[in-house]
Amino acid sequence: MYDSALTYLLLLISIAIGWTLGYRFANQTKKSSVPDWIPSIEYLLSDQNSRSIEKLLSLDQIDDDAIDLFFKLGRSLRDKGEIDRATQLHQKLFARPDLDRSVVQSLQLELALDYSSAGLLDRAEKLYRDLLESKGHIHEKASKHLIELLEEEGEWQEIIDLYGSKKLSGSQQLSYRVAQASCELAQKALSKKEFYDTQNLTRQALKIDPQCARAHVVNGDLAKGQGEHNEAIRSYLKAAEIDEQSIIRSLESLVECFKAVDDQPGLQKHLKHHYYGTGYVPVLAACVESLAQAGQADEAASTLLQELIQRPSNQGFLSLAELIIVHKTQLDKSQLLAVYDILRRIVASEPKYLCSQCGFKAKEPHWRCPSCKSWSTIKAFAYQPPVNQLDV
Repeated sequence: MYDSALTYLLLLISIAIGWTLGYRFANQTKKSSVPDWIPSIEYLLSDQNSRSIEKLLSLDQIDDDAIDLFFKLGRSLRDKGEIDRATQLHQKLFARPDLDRSVVQSLQLELALDYSSAGLLDRAEKLYRDLLESKGHIHEKASKHLIELLEEEGEWQEIIDLYGSKKLSGSQQLSYRVAQASCELAQKALSKKEFYDTQNLTRQALKIDPQCARAHVVNGDLAKGQGEHNEAIRSYLKAAEIDEQSIIRSLESLVECFKAVDDQPGLQKHLKHHYYGTGYVPVLAACVESLAQAGQADEAASTLLQELIQRPSNQGFLSLAELIIVHKTQLDKSQLLAVYDILRRIVASEPKYLCSQCGFKAKEPHWRCPSCKSWSTIKAFAYQPPVNQLDV
């Protein structure tokens, strides 16, 4: 009995030893096909001869971790301005026949971004258009980058055509950009006095994006040019209802239209409302100027002073100086002119507009930020009072 048990035990030990040796041998064989080192992004970026990258690219098989590493490396090279190295990396990886379709599409997108950064816009555009046939996040990203590229080239009609053919992603953000393309064409048509086309294009913009404030501003400009001041006022106020910051684009025209219909009280009411909403000092200045022109100069100066106490700004003080000079108060003129000159120079150095997306400072109310290329992110530069530490 003991001999049988011993024999059975030895048999189990032999099986276990054989399995262990076989497992180790299999693992050693498998490990021989992958690198025995894991490079970091910093290491690869510092390797100017690209020998480490070539070593990785020459592997018979590349797993998901290696693919992720290559993508991070390519983006890092592109961000550093080494566009040629990034392009070569993506092209060599793209040439491999063993990649999944999703990886190939991601590589196409990276190559398109490389070409775009290098100024090879035709090549980038072709890749973006090819990716419009894909699905998911790649399709959405390709749509976004293609629209940005076409915006840079001023191909507004092409953007609208792509949207009409339903090849672009249907996201709200992209619809907003397509509506802006329609508004660009509408403004060009308006400048050529092509009124019918202007109206059709603004209607198209509002159909694409019902919240497109710019379309209402263009409609207001169209009505104003045709002497329809009440309709122009309605359009400008509708734009401000959708986006209060649109008042910075239509302020002068809005004031002219209210004056044309002789409605100073209505102008003052709306300007006060939009000043409290935006903090845009020229709106307040236009409001108090309307009061002064109506024979209420003292009330205008008092109103402006009260607002300056709440929201001090050099631009506001400049408006006060102009109001007092124009409507002749009892202040000493030489002192007032000195203050006016000082404030005028200070105000000239201040930004009037600020991009809420990237912080770009502008002197003109661009619809599209010249820096980050975002639409309607240029806002009025409003004074922010410092936080009282005692109240914290």
